[in-house]
Amino acid sequence: MTFDELKTLLVSLGLDPADITPESTREEAGLDSLLLTELALVLRKEQGVPVPEEELYAAPTVAAIEGLVSRYAGVV
Repeated sequence: MTFDELKTLLVSLGLDPADITPESTREEAGLDSLLLTELALVLRKEQGVPVPEEELYAAPTVAAIEGLVSRYAGVV
């Protein structure tokens, strides 16, 4: 998943696109624990990417989240 695809997904979850850059922290982007859980669910069910929630919680930036998604994209 590219950054732009992740950004589109995050915007569809209700985040402001202006707040989402690769360098944005989770907090700056608006990713609270509820949205991270929702993101994990959407990634798993709609994208087939089984990223563990605890790893999403540990990712400090949007770029780190993108890296996790990319790493797990090949795992079924």
